[in-house]
Amino acid sequence: MIPVRLRCRSLLWSLLVLVGLTLSAQGIADPAFDSPPETDSAGFFKLNWDGAERFELEQASGPEYEDARIIYRGSDTRTTISGLPNGEYRFRIREEGAEEWADQAVVVVEHHPLGRAFLFFALGAALFVVLILAIARGRRLA
Repeated sequence: MIPVRLRCRSLLWSLLVLVGLTLSAQGIADPAFDSPPETDSAGFFKLNWDGAERFELEQASGPEYEDARIIYRGSDTRTTISGLPNGEYRFRIREEGAEEWADQAVVVVEHHPLGRAFLFFALGAALFVVLILAIARGRRLA
C-alpha cells in the first residue's frame, strides 16, 4: 500500500507537469519576421523569423499573392534570398500546416545601375594600367 504522503506528492507533481504543459502550449506565438529589410541593392538579403517549431515561407511578386509559391518548409529560422530581378517581392510566413498566414514582409529589390558598374570597372582598369606603367618605369630607372 502506498503511503498517503507519497500519493499526494505524486499527484502534486503530475498536476504541476500538466499546468506547465498547458501554459507552454498557450505561450507558443505565431511566427513573425524579425526586422526584414525594406530594400536590397546588394543582390541578396536575409529573412529571419521565430515563433514556432516548423514553418512555411511563401514568396510572391504581387499584393494579391496570385503567383505565390512556397520557397521553404522546415525548422530553420532564417534564409537567404538571392537572384531576384528588380521589383517588389512579398513574403509571408506561417506555422507549417496552419491555415492562416501569421506575418508578411515586403522587400524592394533595386540593383545598382549598370552605368555605375561600368564606371567602377573603368576606374579599376585605369588604375591597373597606371600601376603597370609605374612598375615598368621604375624597373627601367633601376
